[in-house]
Amino acid sequence: MKKYQGVVFFDLDGTLFDDDKNVSDRNLLSLDLLRENDILPVIATGRNQFEIADLIKKGKFDSFITANGSYVVYEGKPIDVQEIPQKINSELVTFASHFNEEVAFYNNVGCAVTGDNQMVDDNYKALRLKKVVDPDFYKNNTINFSFIYTPVGVDDHQAKYEEIFGSDLTFYRNNPRGLDVVMKGVSKAEGITSLIRHANLQGIPTYAFGDGNNDIPMFKEVDNPIAMVNGLSVAKRNAKYITKEDNNHSGIYYELRELKLI
Repeated sequence: MKKYQGVVFFDLDGTLFDDDKNVSDRNLLSLDLLRENDILPVIATGRNQFEIADLIKKGKFDSFITANGSYVVYEGKPIDVQEIPQKINSELVTFASHFNEEVAFYNNVGCAVTGDNQMVDDNYKALRLKKVVDPDFYKNNTINFSFIYTPVGVDDHQAKYEEIFGSDLTFYRNNPRGLDVVMKGVSKAEGITSLIRHANLQGIPTYAFGDGNNDIPMFKEVDNPIAMVNGLSVAKRNAKYITKEDNNHSGIYYELRELKLI
């Protein structure tokens, strides 16, 4: 088994990705340089595995935490998979219908949304995903993660969802169009704990780059939380370091150099 000298966890949107959802050549180089220094790079994202298949290949990742901690893979093998029960999914769809809101359901290989509207269409285009409308997808597939289309502002129903489903589910606001939904207690932090325990990586330095609300649990779990300069204020308040460059200018590469990890 390879002896690692450290682990670095990378959020994607607003962090490793630039605003066009690409990874700069400098950031890709930094991943190779980390490996040369026996430091393990790991994706830690709210996205699902199928959404980032190109990045996994291009960045040579074999370890990743996806779906906000619901699906954890180490050296190519799933080690922790959290599933949302069908009964809860069904109740969520029924409750969302009271507000005429749609729900998208995800697993590691695909996703579908219960219905269509302009906000749904806009979100799929922004994420560069193929839109599949299938109101029965959650009934016929394992579900690790869902997304409720409840926008910020006067039509934000997060508090109502938390009131009804808070004992079973956790809701993260990382998108102005809606809420990430995972099982209660699931987070990037729990994914990190699971990966470190499974891989026997205890006792080595841990680092994490992020920019948003769902990165806060991860920041609290690692030794060295690093917020992107373009990130939310709450992320910066919970960080030990803040990058000097943003996600559009290879902020990760330059910060890793600053920290002497590459």
